[in-house]
Amino acid sequence: MRDHKDQVTAEIPGVKPLPKPRERKYANDAEKQAAYRARNHLVMRTISIPAEVDEALQAALKKSGKGISETVVKLLRTQLLRKR
Repeated sequence: MRDHKDQVTAEIPGVKPLPKPRERKYANDAEKQAAYRARNHLVMRTISIPAEVDEALQAALKKSGKGISETVVKLLRTQLLRKR
């Protein structure tokens, strides 16, 4: 809105309506995580290890600065799954 005598100021442009939100691909976070694992060919495993082994593992991870998944995958490939 402007004064009818003001010839310099432009009119305020009209208000644009908000865009429609995207349709949800997944119903919930669990479905989204399952799709991520399927896309990246990942399998979840749960293991039990002794407490002293876990302490040593956590210390080694802190020292190396790498994640547990990355470290375990590397160890499995180099030690257990190597060609003999």
